[in-house]
Amino acid sequence: MRRVGVLAVLVTTSALAQVSVVNDIVVVSDPTGAINGLVSLNNMSIFPSMQEQFCRAAFNAARLGGLGDNFDGIFSFTTSEELTDLNNVWQGPPVRFTAKNIGRDGPFLNTGTYMSQKLSQCVFMGTLGRTSSFLGGFGPEALPSNPDSAWAPSLGIPIPGITSLTGVEMLGHEYGHHWLNGVEFDQNDGRGRQHFIRGFNNENNEGGQMGYPNQHYSHLADSRSVMYGECITDLGNGSFRFEGCDRKYSHIDQYLMGLRGSCEVSPMMVLEDPASPGRGVDTIAMGKSSSGRTVSGLTRHDITAEEIQRAMGVRAPAYPHASRCWRVAFVVVLAPGQTTIPVTMQQKVERYRQRWMQWFNTATDGRGVMRTNVYGGGCPVQAPIADPCNPDAGVRWPDGGVYVPVDGGLPEEDAGQPEVDAGQPEDAGQPEPDAGTTVDAGTQEPVPPRDGGVPECLNCETTKLRPGCGCGAVDGSALFAVFALFLRARRRVTA
Repeated sequence: MRRVGVLAVLVTTSALAQVSVVNDIVVVSDPTGAINGLVSLNNMSIFPSMQEQFCRAAFNAARLGGLGDNFDGIFSFTTSEELTDLNNVWQGPPVRFTAKNIGRDGPFLNTGTYMSQKLSQCVFMGTLGRTSSFLGGFGPEALPSNPDSAWAPSLGIPIPGITSLTGVEMLGHEYGHHWLNGVEFDQNDGRGRQHFIRGFNNENNEGGQMGYPNQHYSHLADSRSVMYGECITDLGNGSFRFEGCDRKYSHIDQYLMGLRGSCEVSPMMVLEDPASPGRGVDTIAMGKSSSGRTVSGLTRHDITAEEIQRAMGVRAPAYPHASRCWRVAFVVVLAPGQTTIPVTMQQKVERYRQRWMQWFNTATDGRGVMRTNVYGGGCPVQAPIADPCNPDAGVRWPDGGVYVPVDGGLPEEDAGQPEVDAGQPEDAGQPEPDAGTTVDAGTQEPVPPRDGGVPECLNCETTKLRPGCGCGAVDGSALFAVFALFLRARRRVTA
């Protein structure tokens, strides 16, 4: 176990915190509860959300404690078991934009409140333990202990028959909100820009508010993505089969992430309900073990990258000039009164940290890499590769037109990405625990295999997704009414 010295730092309301690093996990103490209190029921903030406030405070505390400003994003957790399911809502608010024309262009109003010139995504993943039950005592673990087990939403007790994505897929979902999903498309059919590739939040009839598309795929989209949507098979004769399947980042996701050229994107089948034209359907995604069902009476559309570009413009920077490697930190805030992270929680977050690196590479078809080391080098300088969508670039197109890049997607440093607050003061004088944390511009790493496998430099092996399932019985119509509000909060993400 590797530990570093701790530094006393000033955090938020004059609360003293100590910061340490245990096996590449950044641990932040919270003796007065100033950070954990941001996600209590006493905080009624709507914008910024209480979850973003927590993530930002955790990151800023870590920075004041010596964490280098060389991370693209963080995953923040707490060891507190005082959170209920209504405030233990996972969220992935973007901090600053890194691309144009993807519907997540920013600028984001809170960028200047982060002690960073680089951070672009701040994810809140809530408690590593149990949530507090409305009926007294503790509920189940909100985040599955096994990263490959299914998440089951609850209100302190499991909701019967409902499971969704796996734990690690939910990490992919919340981090994916940095790029996804705010796009529209134009099929050049005279209807103009449409957004029913995304879910639709219905209008509030009582308040007279208009509805709007949210940041997830529609339930009627064959996305097969961690960004919701479903796994749909066209059975012919107007019938479609909805069922569970493994989730990853779709071709369209990868295009928006800068990991795939538009000419490499397979069309996505998106269904439209003639009774509600132009509107997607908003719901939490089916889990892998969910029972399938057949529906009919829907209109099929096949959405292409070119149709997204017609509505949004071409992604900038576009593949292969965009980043293909990101460095993230796993930050754990201790519950008040704790001085060390409980062993079971440390083991749990370490499982997620290791699995995240493996899963992300597989979920991007071997094109993307995530680094989670606190010390040492970050992403190496990216070697140039040919543009697969430029036929004059001398690119080889083997395997019947399936493009295989020469290096399978070598990672790069995020140099040259646009910053919305480039004039923000530098963090001069901030303590740096290790001068080696900065990226060595001359560093080169082993080339990932051509088959899209995990780069040898990561020294990891991909494990098979093994979603689990567990739910018990619950009764009470009032509980389900509250659950509807819970689902609405669970789906919300800072735009």
